[in-house]
Amino acid sequence: MKPPFPSLTPTWHNDTYPVIDPTDPSNTQAGKTVIITGAGSGIGRETAIAFAQAGAKHIVLVGRTEATLQETQKLLPTTRGCISTVCAASVGDVEQMKKVVDPAGSWDIFVLNAGHIAAPTSIAEASIEDWWASYETNIKSILITAQLFLPTANSNGATMLAVTAGGIVLPPSSVPGLSAYMTSKTAQVKLIEWLAAENPNLFACSVHPGVIDTKMLRDSGLSGLPYDTEQLPAHFMVWLAHPEKTRFLNGKFVWVNWDVEELGEKKDEIAKSDVTQINAMGWPYLHL
Repeated sequence: MKPPFPSLTPTWHNDTYPVIDPTDPSNTQAGKTVIITGAGSGIGRETAIAFAQAGAKHIVLVGRTEATLQETQKLLPTTRGCISTVCAASVGDVEQMKKVVDPAGSWDIFVLNAGHIAAPTSIAEASIEDWWASYETNIKSILITAQLFLPTANSNGATMLAVTAGGIVLPPSSVPGLSAYMTSKTAQVKLIEWLAAENPNLFACSVHPGVIDTKMLRDSGLSGLPYDTEQLPAHFMVWLAHPEKTRFLNGKFVWVNWDVEELGEKKDEIAKSDVTQINAMGWPYLHL
């Protein structure tokens, strides 16, 4: 379909397609250990299923509610030998996340999917506790993850994918009342860029998952948008977690709607530029 937003590729996807199919041999994750936060529902659950379909060896399901994680666990296909571990923990709590390190062991792929969206309101009228909870979950959790889990990452190379929000590119007037969510997600993209720069053996990328019919989206107050399927971000991330072919996106902010083959055709241009990275718009202002 024609892209409804500015796009790096002429082709825009709302659903999965053959090139990112997790069962395609080119997208195999055989032998890999994958940790997924926010795995009890929605995008996190579908991403866990996709990595299992791709042949992951071990999937670690992290979330606050053990019952929903167990529901996800029951949905994981085991025909390719995948085992799974449930770890009930809040991603913003250091002590709880410490208890995930040993069960996970050495890991290859970490999907930072857990997120928090404060109730839509103006900054002046916001609950400070609810507003700041967006930073606790969307930013502090990445700091915790980096400090606890980078030491146990596969020394031959690991992947860290952070689920962010496409709305960060929009002016406040387009997403009223969402200052906590949008500013924390903007900071998240920059933090992932720093992680990529500081860790040569880590492939790190921020991922806008599309417009998915999740509780978080409904809580945001946004409505009337065309939905994408949950399989699209899940399958896109399976494809993305192959640094040998996606290295040009290291430290970048990508949309799952973009066509991956068309992205690949622009890989040299993308890798050498600051396209899709967070900056002061127009800098260094040479056009003024």
